[in-house]
Amino acid sequence: MTLYVASLFLPYTIDFEAAGVRLGQSDFDGSNPLPASEVEGRLAELHQETLPKVLSMTPGATTEHEKIFKPFYAPQSASDGPNGPAPTENPVESWGSSRKFNQPMSKAAKTPDSSILSRPGAVDGPVDHRKADDTDSEEPSSPRVLLSDVDWVVKSAVQGNGGLRNAIDAAAKAGIVDKKVWVGTLGMPTDSLQEHTRNNIASKLKEEFESLAVFVGDSEFEGHYFHFCRNVLYPAFHYQMQESPRHKEYDDHSWKQYVKLNETFAETIAAQWKPGDRIWIHDYHLMLLPRMLRDRLPNAEIGFFMHTAFPSSEIFRCLATRKTLLEGLLGANIIGLQTAEYVYHFVHTCSRILRLEVSADSVHLPDRLLPVKAIPMGIDLDLMNEQRHLPEVKEWVSKIRERYEGKHLIVARDRLDAAGGVKQKLLSYEKFLKRYPEWRDNVVLVQVASSSAPDLTDLETQISKIAMRINSKYSTLTHQPLVLLKQDISFAQFLALMSVAEIFMITSLREGMNLAGHDFIVCQDGALDASQKYGSLILSEFTGSASIWSGYELLVNPWDYVQCADAINRALTMPAEEKEKNWRFLADRMAKHTASMWCDTYLKALRQVYEMHSSRELHTISSLSLESVREKYNKSKSHVFILGDQAIFPSLKEKEEVAVSSNHEILSALAADPKNVVYITSSQTPKQLELSMGESPNIGLIAENGAFLREPGQSEWQQLLDESDTRDWRRGIQRVMEYFQERTEGTSLEERRFSLTFNYKAAVDKELAIRQAAELSDQINGSRGNVPIRAVLSDGAVTVEPTNVTKATTAELALERLSNNPDHDSPDFLFIAGNTRGSETLFRWANQLEREGRVENVISVTTGGTQAVSAAATVLYDNETLMNGLAGLISQ
Repeated sequence: MTLYVASLFLPYTIDFEAAGVRLGQSDFDGSNPLPASEVEGRLAELHQETLPKVLSMTPGATTEHEKIFKPFYAPQSASDGPNGPAPTENPVESWGSSRKFNQPMSKAAKTPDSSILSRPGAVDGPVDHRKADDTDSEEPSSPRVLLSDVDWVVKSAVQGNGGLRNAIDAAAKAGIVDKKVWVGTLGMPTDSLQEHTRNNIASKLKEEFESLAVFVGDSEFEGHYFHFCRNVLYPAFHYQMQESPRHKEYDDHSWKQYVKLNETFAETIAAQWKPGDRIWIHDYHLMLLPRMLRDRLPNAEIGFFMHTAFPSSEIFRCLATRKTLLEGLLGANIIGLQTAEYVYHFVHTCSRILRLEVSADSVHLPDRLLPVKAIPMGIDLDLMNEQRHLPEVKEWVSKIRERYEGKHLIVARDRLDAAGGVKQKLLSYEKFLKRYPEWRDNVVLVQVASSSAPDLTDLETQISKIAMRINSKYSTLTHQPLVLLKQDISFAQFLALMSVAEIFMITSLREGMNLAGHDFIVCQDGALDASQKYGSLILSEFTGSASIWSGYELLVNPWDYVQCADAINRALTMPAEEKEKNWRFLADRMAKHTASMWCDTYLKALRQVYEMHSSRELHTISSLSLESVREKYNKSKSHVFILGDQAIFPSLKEKEEVAVSSNHEILSALAADPKNVVYITSSQTPKQLELSMGESPNIGLIAENGAFLREPGQSEWQQLLDESDTRDWRRGIQRVMEYFQERTEGTSLEERRFSLTFNYKAAVDKELAIRQAAELSDQINGSRGNVPIRAVLSDGAVTVEPTNVTKATTAELALERLSNNPDHDSPDFLFIAGNTRGSETLFRWANQLEREGRVENVISVTTGGTQAVSAAATVLYDNETLMNGLAGLISQ
């Protein structure tokens, strides 16, 4: 059994050896055209010769202390090999203009303009910030080569999700994952590669690195990644909606490339999949893949995990392709997200946009129940401890400690984009220096901020101005309060910084998790620097990590600069014992959410759900054997029948009066046997149910989905809910429903003792009514808080009802009373029939009774074929067969 781990980028990439260029084709001048059969390529850079060896200085710098830091693409012994450990949070790396590897340049075609406010024409693909590059020019540093003639080696990739790679590797070491295969792109342009070169690369990766390389065209990748993912999805998921309208041509083009790349992934995986294999898809780059695979592999075990944040329905509904994206995800067996907040947003987005019924952690699809789980990711603690004890990390600790001796270091590392919160952090730091002048001469903020995006010049300019302002105002000849590194540094340097830092500060405006804070906690045990331990983490409340550290005193709102400034001062002045207490609180919480635990929890949930789906599909549910029912009935002493009114009187208004009368007679005869107890369950009110059942004194009735119970042989109804429990929510919900009713012609409200229903079957504008119903359901479920109610969206109605009383809870009460009745044998035969979604609670309850052995013979049957998937053990497609079977029990 193989686990296919699908992510946009493989953990590996290809490095074309510079020596091969210089010795081979580097002197090709382009004067003689190549044959059409040859593929001409061009390496982005010979990085060892052309890239700067030092980082650019901070605006307003007055010291040269920061010159000790080196760019991340400088040679590093720890990460050169393909199997070297990956940083938890990978550095930012440009696609098609690698800073670390010799790789082909992109041959992508130009794309349509993004903004309608920009000049007419087309825009280029990704821009290399180190220099503008004309792909038609000849420069000594960027030679034209035949890539088929250049040697290449597999290297550990810089791009991609390092935390995911470490988690899968940790799970493999722990025996949680047996055989795994990565599926993804190489993280570099491939149009320049000849077919045999691609085949050789693919073969090596498959045979030696457990990887399936997905080859997509350069234009296709850039349209998918740089334009749709980076310009459309990523901003929306991080609450950063576009400020200027985009060209429809641009959106259509990038969307087509997004679809194409997902299709290529689907074809690659489907060609390798075998029964028993599992597929685990990761992140927003591949949101269409679950549905595409489901269409190709109907019986596959498919999981999806969203590593980034998931926005509210108000944000997600702004996406033009919102429905297709959601429908793509619904092809999975289970969806995982980082926090309960994201789960909440996802299920209510499905309710609002797809008009599906949802519950707190699941989406009710026509054919199955789709669980949506919050499973926060963590780090590999063992790997982190190995990495931070590498010799180069210890060397950097000594260098940094010596250079910043006597200073209180605040360290931060973020992507330089709007959601990263770098601007807000610098403004907060400026506020701190202004409010607390006593710290101005001995506190240094080292902010690492890098980006590969070409469209953030305005943000970079703003940040540079703030940095200049801070250093101009608060620097001296020997002290510089802010170090701003606009390119990433090596992971060894970053680990060293975290080991000597007194504060690590994360001010993301929105982030799926942010595992850098986890790394910091590990680094603060004092193992590398005894003089610095138990440092303080200042963490944005808008990160996923804040969910596992709820209650921590240094959670901040990054928009509140005063609060952030005060948090810095609090961290600096906190007594040592409080620092240690806080550190242990964070470490203990983090230890419960490690990388291997994350894998184990998710994969177990996936397997459980998959097995449930496989066993509950209708074609795998056996038909009810009436002969088996008779055998179990005859050998039992005490029988209980719980029958849904829609199962015994389907479409009541359309049935012949004679048929209705016949069914009444069968039920009455069944209840007349002293060994039998019969209950009818219904969503109707007590009065409505009594009218439907007529004179049936020996039949028990359960009305309003469990809110009322009338025992057999009694005339009084028992109210199982206190009306005072509804007062807190009833009036408010009614006002909301009235608001929607007034704006949707033909709709009506139905008030019951414990529920309210918005009926829209008779609406004049059906399409408007459907949208209004979805909006109503989403609003109620979204604002209920801890109130035990739910809005159920069904065909033609939205019903708000309590969640603490159901048909199953009332049936349990009735069964318990029978079992405790000294004048009645304890039930050893339970027969449950229904054909509505409300019956599912009864079926699950019956399954639990059978597992626990509380009732010897349990039979559950879904009737009429209306429920595509059911928790019932058996099925009858004909409701009349059910009544004939019950009649057969009487006539024996």
